[in-house]
Amino acid sequence: MKPISSLLFFLGSLFSIHVGAQNPLPDLTVKELTRGKIQVSWYSPEHNCVQIAVQRSVDSSKNFRTIFSALSPELVNNGFVDNKPITGKAYYRLFYVIEGGAYFFTRAVMVETQPPPAVASPLPSFETARDITTIYLNKQVLFRLTKDEYKHFKDSVNKTKDILHRIDANAVEWRPVPLAMKKDVVRIYQKDMLLAELDKKRYQQFKDSIKEYTRDTLFAVSESRVQLHRFVTVSNAAVFIYRNDSLLQQLDLILYRKFKDSIATQTKDTLFAKEGNRVEIHPFAPKYMWRPSQYIFTNSKGYVTVILPLANRRRYHIIFYEEDGSELFRIKQVKETEFILDKTDFVHAGWFSFELFEDDKLKEKNKFFLTRE
Repeated sequence: MKPISSLLFFLGSLFSIHVGAQNPLPDLTVKELTRGKIQVSWYSPEHNCVQIAVQRSVDSSKNFRTIFSALSPELVNNGFVDNKPITGKAYYRLFYVIEGGAYFFTRAVMVETQPPPAVASPLPSFETARDITTIYLNKQVLFRLTKDEYKHFKDSVNKTKDILHRIDANAVEWRPVPLAMKKDVVRIYQKDMLLAELDKKRYQQFKDSIKEYTRDTLFAVSESRVQLHRFVTVSNAAVFIYRNDSLLQQLDLILYRKFKDSIATQTKDTLFAKEGNRVEIHPFAPKYMWRPSQYIFTNSKGYVTVILPLANRRRYHIIFYEEDGSELFRIKQVKETEFILDKTDFVHAGWFSFELFEDDKLKEKNKFFLTRE
């Protein structure tokens, strides 16, 4: 978009148009605190914000995914620390919703992070007991076996061409022999991470080991894909309430029952019981129904019309934004009660949003659609 530098006349009134003079509110700041930690903070002076979410992408204009939702979007100053940032360039922006359902995006801010420092031993030992041997597969803890259990496991592996690589006195890395052919391969996954590719015979040995030596569970997704679910010890004393990946509360069972009842009777939110004693809360999101503004809208001929009956008695100014939240231009002072804007002011067809201020107070946030000629 080319910056607007000329003065435009609207029905005899002179307005100054500035491109990029200010950022849309709320605005955000992104910086690297330490290697592996990115701080995202924002300033939101308007108190009609009902939802703020931090979104991240490797691209500045698409593929954004929400990684955090603010619990108190009404706070003027707030922030979030990304403990699992993307290595290299990443872009952050805010998605925010105001009262009434209108939603907007802030500008995208780029930050570049370095990869974490190399660890001397990529397969650290988590067990120090003399009689416990930890088995690793692709740098993931697979088993923790007693002396006798490890002997049986070792004997079963020795019957194959797999390799057991001793890391230290209490840790062993299991290295299955790479398969020459991909036919009849069973792939073992933990969440979305591939742990191993095994032929039918070795998969049966793996399956037997899981059943005999662990409390983990294997779920067959298809004939060639199996999901490994780790056993999680459930504590009867506490329930952990999460929203996305953020821990909201830790409650004992009595308080959790009261919390559950209050969610069911006083809100439209939903609770989902996950594995172990983890419960996720999904806030109710009302379906947004867009309603055209009565002050700024497109008329029957497709032109942007501004109608402000009190323009002679009140002080109005308007800021127009692109669909991605970047500022397009602004009218610093409205003197006419009704006028029409030229389509060339908006450069292209599509959705545009605006903020209408009355006596320096936000009167309305809304959007309109501009059709092609």
